Amino acid sequence: MMRDARRLASPNAGYPEAAMAGALDRALAGPRQYAGGVTEGDWLNQAASADATAADIRRSVRITWAAWGLLFALVLVIAILLF
Repeated sequence: MMRDARRLASPNAGYPEAAMAGALDRALAGPRQYAGGVTEGDWLNQAASADATAADIRRSVRITWAAWGLLFALVLVIAILLF
């Protein structure tokens, strides 16, 4: 994550995308296709394969739910401690 986070143009997307690329051991981002054509972009975790599978998508959903759960627990603990 620390190695690749600043490779994206977006200051907000770099860290979470780089963390997910590392967690999945997949190359993410790279060139993207939009209606206006293909935009060049750096790969995050470029040494890994970019071929995502259905299992990778399921793992990414589980990781996302786990992160949301941890955030909820942290907010709950802070709220309990403050009130």
